Amino acid sequence: MSSSCSVVFLLVSLGVALVFGACVPENLVQTHDSIADVLELKEPEIGKRPLFGSLIKSIDTSCQKKEQVQLMNLTLDIYAHIFSSILQHNHQQPNDNNGSPALLEQLSEHSRPQVELDLTKLQQKMENLRKRLNQLHHQQPNHEDVLSQLQKIKVDDPLDQKKALAEFNEVYQAACVITSHRCGSSH
Repeated sequence: MSSSCSVVFLLVSLGVALVFGACVPENLVQTHDSIADVLELKEPEIGKRPLFGSLIKSIDTSCQKKEQVQLMNLTLDIYAHIFSSILQHNHQQPNDNNGSPALLEQLSEHSRPQVELDLTKLQQKMENLRKRLNQLHHQQPNHEDVLSQLQKIKVDDPLDQKKALAEFNEVYQAACVITSHRCGSSH
């Protein structure tokens, strides 16, 4: 990866941390970083047209809104499917529906077990956050444009999987902001 891409990635990550605060635990960031290089999540192709950019932009960081909780629930559900797809493909099918190798099949035998372990950790963290978010149980009409974009995500497509993994920390941070105690839950 070029040094300019690294600088841009670092600046974006720092900006997200400054905007949202330190909601993403350091061990989660380290786990994500450990798979980012192996899965080439910092490549320019992966950073183009983020899958969840419109969702993250739609989050009001000062307080939660019912429609934001609904959108985040849908987003976390997509992540649950992506993690399941990646981890199940590793144990079942060597190729996806498009004939391209499953994401973990693209890795060396040496790096695959650690990436699989790290993905499992990320999956568990996301599930815990998802449970907390579901406890809020806010249901109201949604943002149709964002919902439509989220529903177009192909959870079995390795490129979309890489994009989603590259955006994991930002999405986790946005969900954490919604579930934080900084906002009242009286909505």
